[in-house]
Amino acid sequence: MAMQILVATDLTARADRPFARAKWLADYWKAGRTLLFVGSAKAEADIAKVEALLLRNYGADAEGCNRAINYGSPAKVIAETALQLDSDLIVVGVARHNNISDFFLGTAVDHLVHHAAAPVLIVKERPRANYGRILVATDFSDFAAHALRTALEFFPDAKIELVHAYHVAYEAWLKSDGVADEMRSDAEKELDHFMTRMNLSEKDASRVAPCLVEGNLHQSIFNMLDTGDFDLLVLGTHGRSGFIMATIGSRASEMMGWSPVDVLMVRKPA
Repeated sequence: MAMQILVATDLTARADRPFARAKWLADYWKAGRTLLFVGSAKAEADIAKVEALLLRNYGADAEGCNRAINYGSPAKVIAETALQLDSDLIVVGVARHNNISDFFLGTAVDHLVHHAAAPVLIVKERPRANYGRILVATDFSDFAAHALRTALEFFPDAKIELVHAYHVAYEAWLKSDGVADEMRSDAEKELDHFMTRMNLSEKDASRVAPCLVEGNLHQSIFNMLDTGDFDLLVLGTHGRSGFIMATIGSRASEMMGWSPVDVLMVRKPA
């Protein structure tokens, strides 16, 4: 069965990038697309006007797209519509105002990622090519494993760097190279165990480059993305050792906000 992509649009220029990325992915995957416009629950949208704006904004690129108009809270409606349509991916954009695109600020992203069965792709950059180099953060949890599998499945030609940040306990007091070496050794063993547990095919394993960094996860990811070497950041939505705060909850808007590249949020099915 062909993949299905749900694209949320507010019919403004802000939606051009997610629409363009969804078109790129649809062509790459030979997937179906549905354009979703969420209107206010207080007033019924002028359907003819919405249709006209869709054609005006997207022209021939909108041909072949299904179109949906629903009403209510954008994040809730997007999640519910994706479930109804059995969407494999939700594609959304970013903005700085209180509208449909503004769902990584405050609690809206919590609702969308926690309640959407499909992964959520937050598009920031104008698409110029497929995602060729992807950064996947891991805390060795099942949720992180699912995020890595999703990245491998969605982007079979991409190179993936799998990063885990470990912390040297009490380093301010212990000033011992032996302690640091021991902590890194433990992290290496966990990483090896994680990769063994993944049981990847030879092809997929060759595309994944595991990487250990000492220090704070957020800062480490920021430093790696700041090099300009990556096209996409992939995060699982739950995990251990505080990783839940890095991926969803009070730190979500911060992490996605400063990422210079697109972000794919992957929620592990219940």
